[in-house]
Amino acid sequence: MDNPAETCETPQIRFISKKSDDYKLEFINGAISSLTPRGEIVCDFHLESRERPIEQEAAIAEDGTAALSPFKDTGIFTRDVKFGIVLNVQFAKDLVELLNTKIKECEAVIAERAKRGEHK
Repeated sequence: MDNPAETCETPQIRFISKKSDDYKLEFINGAISSLTPRGEIVCDFHLESRERPIEQEAAIAEDGTAALSPFKDTGIFTRDVKFGIVLNVQFAKDLVELLNTKIKECEAVIAERAKRGEHK
């Protein structure tokens, strides 16, 4: 007779990832964070960009040619907050570990491309 311990399989769980109907992929280049009174971390992610000038002047010469003046920098930056997340401390630590692993993978890919003379 078979030993029951030998025939039992290790229980396994299967995770299936599915994008929700309102899933959006956003490019972000900045984040601001704070803490909730209960100790969760709130991160708001934004796209920061310099405002483009909206007008330009031209001087018209007597011969009818136009000389455009340079655009004047507005000196205004906009942070378009795209989305926010709330996470607990343990998940934040797990996320840092995940991102550090991905950073190492990216650096290896970039180094390999540089070795082959490809653009980054």
